[in-house]
Amino acid sequence: MLQSKLAPRVRPVEDLARQDADGVWEGHFRGLHLSSAFQPVVTLSTGRVIGHEGLVRLNYADGRGATPFRFFSGGLDESGLVDLDRLSRMLHLRNFTRQAGADSGWLFLNVSPLVVASWHRYGEFLGRLLDETGIDPARVVVEIAESGVQDGDTLARAVAHYRQLGCLVAIDDYGVGLSSVTRLWSLGVDIVKLDRELLTAAMASPDERRLLPSLVEFLHDCGTLVLMEGVEHFDEALLAMEVGCDLAQGFHFAPPQPALVDPAQTLSIDALRAAAAGSVRPTPGADWVQQWTERLAGAARRLADGAPLPVSVDMLVGQPALLRCYWLDSDGVQRGDSLLGAQAAAPRFPMLLDQNGADASERGFFARAIAHPQAVQMSRPYLQRGFGVACVTAAVTAELAGAPGVLCCDVAWRDDRGG
Repeated sequence: MLQSKLAPRVRPVEDLARQDADGVWEGHFRGLHLSSAFQPVVTLSTGRVIGHEGLVRLNYADGRGATPFRFFSGGLDESGLVDLDRLSRMLHLRNFTRQAGADSGWLFLNVSPLVVASWHRYGEFLGRLLDETGIDPARVVVEIAESGVQDGDTLARAVAHYRQLGCLVAIDDYGVGLSSVTRLWSLGVDIVKLDRELLTAAMASPDERRLLPSLVEFLHDCGTLVLMEGVEHFDEALLAMEVGCDLAQGFHFAPPQPALVDPAQTLSIDALRAAAAGSVRPTPGADWVQQWTERLAGAARRLADGAPLPVSVDMLVGQPALLRCYWLDSDGVQRGDSLLGAQAAAPRFPMLLDQNGADASERGFFARAIAHPQAVQMSRPYLQRGFGVACVTAAVTAELAGAPGVLCCDVAWRDDRGG
């Protein structure tokens, strides 16, 4: 009796699968018909298809479609859920290997959070399946929904288990629920899949959009690739490219289908590249950029003609969105105090406001201004520490009293139509 509780009986899923006349594997489970669909995953650097995610399709006996979420999220008892999860993975592996060549890339396989938490009670399955199909385990990416496994030790043991099999591990649906940056750092997974909720939030809110590049950068620092999932439209694909994601999948590139995409096929991203090259997002709109470019260029000319700094930037200081103006020498060190915008609110953190002697040599806008003399450079939005608000910095080379340097202004950024 004790043994049965520790090792629940799960009937062999091999008995639930068969091949149709065309050799395609399908499953039959508790009145449901199961089949495999594969959605390609592309690299945003070239558009090359580097793998596919296996997705289960469920239909009732009368042909009506069934929602997988209903069953995988608690519609079955534990034993039934284990059966369904294993059967789905078996179908995906068999249907993938019958089509795939040596250059077909990765197969992404979802594993139910319940199975992740209890796999040790049911015995090894994936290892046997890998041996049966003959696929190199390094071509299998096991996807675990991080928010579905609350216990950190359980999640860490599961990651270690799948890695011991030789598989890669991806954290799925990252960015929703209880996603933890500290837990992710310690897991050392190979890929993080950003949930579509992050994407839609960034498309709807400039503030959310501003945070995405930092999240991607953090994930890269963790040593993981970043995959944006649920990319359905061109603008969403462009955003995924702009924020630095490595990989993407979604209906914009290709829908799930029974057949694999030919690995020699490259999904076109030329339009994305062109849009990204000509885009100033997530900085404010083109009209706003042009206005501030002209204002700063005019101030630089007045400075070069010998006008003192306060006089040269007088028109800038009077603009409602202006936070501060300042001049950096050729080493990137601020010379003189910041000139605050006449209509700007008082600095929220005045002790953090850069003044005479502050070093900005590591700032990207300074480096770009030095590399491209007389061309106004615009930064991406970032936190202006002294004022405690998002800002964009415009910068251009300008001489002050005959000394070369860079004239800068920090401008409050509110949305992508301008501050």
